Amino acid sequence: MLNKINRISGSVQCKRCLNVFEMEIDVRKKLSELRRFTEGQKEDMKNRAPVEWMKPVLPKCEHCGRENSVTPVLSGVKKKAINWLFLFLSQTLGCCTIKQLKYFCKHTKNHRTASKNHLVYIAYSGLSRQFASECFDF
Repeated sequence: MLNKINRISGSVQCKRCLNVFEMEIDVRKKLSELRRFTEGQKEDMKNRAPVEWMKPVLPKCEHCGRENSVTPVLSGVKKKAINWLFLFLSQTLGCCTIKQLKYFCKHTKNHRTASKNHLVYIAYSGLSRQFASECFDF
């Protein structure tokens, strides 16, 4: 499993209280959730990201307790420093800008002149093949 990596963390910020903090994700649990989700959605995707990936339900803030308020910190982060695995596992790739998604597609040798929902789909399928190919079949 990802070279025995069990947890991964990323920098996030609450949209309400504006606190910036590190959030940890259980890799095994999130891969299992993603696998179940993609198995149920595979027929409906048709090379387009589902709404759940485009407008993800965001985690609860551990500081103010607000639901659906914690987003990954992406502004001010250089594209080459983006934590793609964290975004993939937290299912927040939809929070990326089109420029950031095109950067990902460029460096994974994927076509990058497409709509945002297609770019998000490409990012999810590319990351699933790269990090956990045995778990996913897009």
